[in-house]
Formats: sequence, C-alpha cells, structure tokens
Amino acid sequence: MAEHFNIERLMDMSGRVDLSDIDWSEVPKHPMTPEAIRCLRYFLLTENSTFFYVKALMSTDAVYEEPEIAPFLCVWMYEEEFHGRAFRSFMEALGEPLSPTYRRDMFLSRSPGERLDEFGQNMLGKIFPDHWPAVHMTWGTIQEFTTYSAYQALIERIDHPILNKICQRIMKQELRHYAFYREHAKRRLQRDAMTRKVVSTAIKLAWTPVGDGMCPKEEVVHAIRFLLDGVGSKSIARIEQKIRELPGLEWFDMFTKFAERHDIRQAPDAWFPRNFRATSQSKVEAEPALFDAE
Repeated sequence: MAEHFNIERLMDMSGRVDLSDIDWSEVPKHPMTPEAIRCLRYFLLTENSTFFYVKALMSTDAVYEEPEIAPFLCVWMYEEEFHGRAFRSFMEALGEPLSPTYRRDMFLSRSPGERLDEFGQNMLGKIFPDHWPAVHMTWGTIQEFTTYSAYQALIERIDHPILNKICQRIMKQELRHYAFYREHAKRRLQRDAMTRKVVSTAIKLAWTPVGDGMCPKEEVVHAIRFLLDGVGSKSIARIEQKIRELPGLEWFDMFTKFAERHDIRQAPDAWFPRNFRATSQSKVEAEPALFDAE
C-alpha cells in the first residue's frame, strides 16, 4: 500500500453502492436458513451504527491536525449508510422486513457500556490529545478488516447469487476504508513508544468486535460463530495476523480471547444453505489487494 493515502482519489471514487441492476424478484428464489437471516439482520444494524464512531472521532484533535480526516469521515458515513440500505432492500425482498423504527430502537437499546464509552472517549481524548487519535485509527483498522473478512464469509457460506453481487460491491468500498485507517494507524504508531503504549492499553481494556454494544451480546456471538467459527478458526487467526502487522500490535489476540470468553465454537453445517465446507477445504484464501492510493 502506498505510504500516503490519496484522499482526492477516494473522494472521486466515492458514492452509494450501485444496485441499479439488481433484480430483487430473484432474492426469494434461493434458500436461506433462519441462522443466515439472523446474521444478515446483524449486518444491517452494524452498518447503520457508523454515526457513533464518526461522532467519537470528530471530537478528537486529529480532525484539525490532518485535513484528510474530515472528508474521509463524510465519505465513510455516506457509503456505510447505503451498505445498510442495501441489506434492508435485500431483507425486504426476502420477505423479512425490519420495523420502521429499527434504527431508533437500536440506538435506544445500546448497552450501558456503549453509552458510557462516549463520555470516556471525550475525557481520554483530553488527557492524551497527542495519542488518542491513534487509538481511533487502530480501532478502525481492526473493525474494517474484520468487516471485509465477514463479507467474504457471507459470500462463501451463504452463496446467494444476489447477495454475492451486493457483498462484492460493498467490499470494494470497505477495502478503501480499511486502507485509510491502516495507513493512518501505521503512521501514528510509528511516531513514538508512548503512542504505542496508549493504543495497546486501550485496545486490551476496551476492544470488542464490530457491533458489540450496539446489538445484544447473543447476536454478536451468533454472527461470529456463523461467519468465523470461533475458537481456533483460520478466519480469526487470519484477522489477528493482519492486525499484528501494525507497529506495537504484535501481541494482538483479542478476537481469540473474545471467542474463548464466550465459548464460540464452529457453527453446525445445518446453519448454512449449502455445505460450503466440502468445497472450501482445498480453497486457499487470497490476500485482498490493498487499495492503490496513488
């Protein structure tokens, strides 16, 4: 990946995910298990929770220090909104519409820890003004690569032709989001040992998977089991190995610890519309081609 992210190119490429050619009438013609539908609901809700992370980052000095961050956040929030809308359209076509108040319900049902986190982040940002933006950038790197990996898993494990198209298009945008966070996290972590210490401490104390706190714990556990299998899985090992490439994050094993703490194990074959494991045994997962920022 290039050392300096080209924000102008990102702005030129940004926009809502294109669904103009999707034939929604084809959606219900392909089998979906209740467990798969439950996982898709989780995707929809987490994609619509981006606002809270944007709000937290906008409260840091990074927005004023680096001119790339504000325009990136505008792009990120806009594109993520349409990722959620894409899933909503798919669910409606499937005959599984959400409540008209689902967004409000989700915001009001946030865990106490998630609500307290907003206050805590503001305070810590004032205590560590030079280091706290690196926490956001590193956190974003972890979450965006996890999300990208989860979309890969949706394609492999559900293999619904319409959903595959939607996921592939969303993944292109998710990869650009990941590239932005990774470049900024790497640059900030390379600055000094104190930044690396603050980031590592914050992640060890507070990190949880995407959507945790915004959705009930049992939904988080279900999604991880459905998509990544849990303790000892190659998918979790791959995510952790990628994050360990960041300076000071060589220790990263938080996903494994979360899976162990909640006893998340391999999902039963009955959860999936097809026996994907039979065809994936010999499959070698390709490393995603990072967004060329030049």
